[in-house]
Amino acid sequence: MNIQKIDISRSNYKSSNRLKFLNSEEVISTEVDIILKAKETIHIAKYSFNSMLLANLLVQKAREGVKVRVVIDPFSLISGGKEWEKRKYVVEYLKSNGVEVQIFPVVPVRNFVSPMETNTYVLQSDNESKQEDYETKNNYQLMHAKYVSVDGKRAVISGVNWSDNSFKNTDAGIFVEGKVIDDLEKFFWVLFKKSGGTDFEYIPRAEEVGNSNASLLVADKDIPNTNYAEAVYNAVKNAQKMIHVSAFVLSDPYLIKLLIEAHNRGVEVKVIMDPNNSPSYTNPNYNTEKKLKEAGIIPRWYKVQSYNTSLGNFLHTKMLIADNTLIIGSGNFSYRGLRINHEVGIQTDDPNTVSEAIKYFLKIWKENTTIVPMNYDVNYS
Repeated sequence: MNIQKIDISRSNYKSSNRLKFLNSEEVISTEVDIILKAKETIHIAKYSFNSMLLANLLVQKAREGVKVRVVIDPFSLISGGKEWEKRKYVVEYLKSNGVEVQIFPVVPVRNFVSPMETNTYVLQSDNESKQEDYETKNNYQLMHAKYVSVDGKRAVISGVNWSDNSFKNTDAGIFVEGKVIDDLEKFFWVLFKKSGGTDFEYIPRAEEVGNSNASLLVADKDIPNTNYAEAVYNAVKNAQKMIHVSAFVLSDPYLIKLLIEAHNRGVEVKVIMDPNNSPSYTNPNYNTEKKLKEAGIIPRWYKVQSYNTSLGNFLHTKMLIADNTLIIGSGNFSYRGLRINHEVGIQTDDPNTVSEAIKYFLKIWKENTTIVPMNYDVNYS
């Protein structure tokens, strides 16, 4: 495989697609539906995977003769306690029942010596190792994509992991069927081989099924000419009327600058951010709030049910709507999410899909946000 030869369209849409915007519940139900209908292949990339129900579904399809290939991230497996044990068990269960599971390689972002480089993804559960993992993982590229592609013809691309807490989050995604799936399958082939999987023949199989435009968005520091960051920046630069951002993380300095510039030229900018912090995660959204407020943009905060992050009640969406363009996928609006991690998203100007995304955003904006995070001790340091 020559990664240098792998490329995608940097700006042009592919026509002949059918799309549907999906809320949190619809993401999982649609993924299950297309998996049940799979005849030849199921290709899955998920940052985190611990659901035995979904694991059993994949095993069932493998026993029916469907080739099932899965890639997950190593850092989702490095943790302590019952959550770690369950994820490890799911991986071993899949492997022992005909599903080909590959763990994304640990890829340092900077050149420095770390125990992780010689201990690639040895899974440990003691507290000392857990703390080290959390402190060092931001120095590595994550396989952060979340999608299911079936038979090379249809897929669900989202921000939804297959883990128990993730199912409790507010999230979103998109169902895609049509010619853009050829690009998705091509990049799964790259991802699978990069993760140590056995080479398989990549054959474009997508069919012309509709009249909607869609462009695959990919971020990956090791693949030239990826287009996730470019698509996000251009959508904001070109917006004339409105920009809606629903973000688990919004911290990319250039994107924040572009949002402020859009506001200054009269574009209506609405931003919803997640307020959660945890022992392993210091939320950069609070610093973003300060920058936006100073420029006259008043963001809103998702109204969580509890600030106990173990309950998994995050606003986990990674969605941007700019005029008639929707961008949605796995990439957080951070420098890492747009440029470093392996991320996958979709850009479309399909009127119905964009309209449904706007409705979803405004429903959350009106019914489940606050100006100030509720009952939370904000630390801006």
